[in-house]
Amino acid sequence: MNRPLRSGILGAAVLALSALTTPTVAGAAAAKPTVSPSTTAGSAAPTILARGDIAFLSGDPWQPSGPLEVKVINEGGTAAKGFFLLRLPPDADLTAGGDCRAGDGATRTWVCGGAELPAGGDRTYRLTVTSSAAQPVFGVTEWGSVAGRDATGREDRPTDFRINWPDRTTLRLRATAGPVVDGAATLRVRVTNTGAFDIGGYSLNVATPDGVRVTAPGCSGRGRMHGVGCEILRERRLASGATDGFDVRVAATGGTTSIRLWLAPTNRYTNRDTSVTLRLTSGGSGGGGATTAPAADPTTPATTPPATPAPEATELPRTGTTTIAYGLIGVSLLTVGGGLLLLRRRLGRD
Repeated sequence: MNRPLRSGILGAAVLALSALTTPTVAGAAAAKPTVSPSTTAGSAAPTILARGDIAFLSGDPWQPSGPLEVKVINEGGTAAKGFFLLRLPPDADLTAGGDCRAGDGATRTWVCGGAELPAGGDRTYRLTVTSSAAQPVFGVTEWGSVAGRDATGREDRPTDFRINWPDRTTLRLRATAGPVVDGAATLRVRVTNTGAFDIGGYSLNVATPDGVRVTAPGCSGRGRMHGVGCEILRERRLASGATDGFDVRVAATGGTTSIRLWLAPTNRYTNRDTSVTLRLTSGGSGGGGATTAPAADPTTPATTPPATPAPEATELPRTGTTTIAYGLIGVSLLTVGGGLLLLRRRLGRD
C-alpha cells in the first residue's frame, strides 16, 4: 500500500476515536444540574407569632366585658409588619382595640395589628372582649385563638386562650324607707359583698307602683323591667366584705304604698337575702312616717333592750310634807307624856 493511502486511513481513525471520547457542547449543557423552583417564600417557617392571655369578663352583669392582651413577636432576622388573626367563640364579641378589621363573619375572625416590628422585637395589643350571650351566664369558660400573620398573609399555627365569665356569688341587700314628706321620700340602700372574691358590678331593680317613680340616681325603665319599674346599674368594683351604700330618692303621691327592691340578675346569687319590700307612709309636711325594714338576718342574734324596774309599792317616801306631819305628832306625844309625869309626882306628895 502506498504512503498517501495509509495516511488517509490513519487520519480517519483518529477522527472517529476523537468523536467517541470528546463530549459535544450540547451534551455538556444537558448534563449541567438545574435549580428546583419549589423553594418559595410560602414554604419557609413563619416568623410572625402571636400569643393571647386569659380574658376575665366583669362589670355590667348582663353583658360583662374584659381586656384581652395579645403579644405579637417578630422572630425573623429583619424588620417586618406583624399582624394577627383573632377568632372568638359565638358568645363573645370584639368591641374595641387592636387596630382590628372584621374578617370572615362565618368563622367570627378579625385581622388585627400591623405595626412594624424590628428583628426579634414584639408589641402587645390590648383589646376588649364582651359577652354577646342572649341571657346572663355565670361560671362559664370558652376559648378563642390567635395566629401570627406577616404582610404576605403567611400565618403561624393558632394558639388558644381562655375567656372566663363571672362566677356565681353571694350579695346581701338591706334597705330602709324614710317618710314621704312633701311628695318625696328617701330609701337608704346597703349592699354587702358576702362572697369570697371581688365583683365588678351589679344591678338593683326597683318595682314602683302607680304614683311612685325614682328620681335619683339614674334609673332606666326600659328593656328588662318591662314598665314595672326601673333598674339602677352599679358599675363599680366591690371588694369581698365591702358594702356599697347609697340613697334612692323617689317621688310619691297618694297614701300608704309598698315598693320592692331586688338584686339582679337573680341567677347570679346563691343566697336568699337579695330582696326587700318597703312600706312608704306619708309623714305630712315635716312629719315622720313609718318605715318597713327588711327581714332580719337569721345569722344575727336578736337583742332585746333591758326593762327598767318599777319602784316597789311598799317603799315609803323619806322627804316631803308627810315627814313633817310625823314630826309634829311625835312632839305632841312627848308633851302629853311630860304632863302625866308631873301630875303623878304631885299626887304622891299629897
